[in-house]
Amino acid sequence: MVRGKWQSHVKVVNAPLRKNDLQSGERVVRVTADGKPSETRFRIARQFAEATLIECSPITGRTHQIRVHTQHAGHPIACDDKYGEAAFDEKMRSQGLKRLFLHAWKLTFTHPVDGREVLIEAPLAPELDSFLNKLAR
Repeated sequence: MVRGKWQSHVKVVNAPLRKNDLQSGERVVRVTADGKPSETRFRIARQFAEATLIECSPITGRTHQIRVHTQHAGHPIACDDKYGEAAFDEKMRSQGLKRLFLHAWKLTFTHPVDGREVLIEAPLAPELDSFLNKLAR
């Protein structure tokens, strides 16, 4: 779930990412020209008045990639305390969202031993599903 109306023409974000370790030990990732190549594909799943539910497919596997690419596109993820936007997060919290709205619903990978494709699916957590129903009203 991201802030605002995701533009339907934005289907791919190619933005190089670089990890930065802060003095506190916290790791923050930024889009920088000298970062590692990073690509995420996007599809709009559902539009709401102030937010968009999107499906993200990271092609590369960089740290915080989806979170940083959505922020870079101008649509931070709801309740993201590291890469989000405080005003949007507060609106989402006031409507009942109590956590980062990021969910891996489907993962596919090649098994390292026998080479078969493995598919794992997980339904949306009940609290996120309830939140979507509330937004739709």
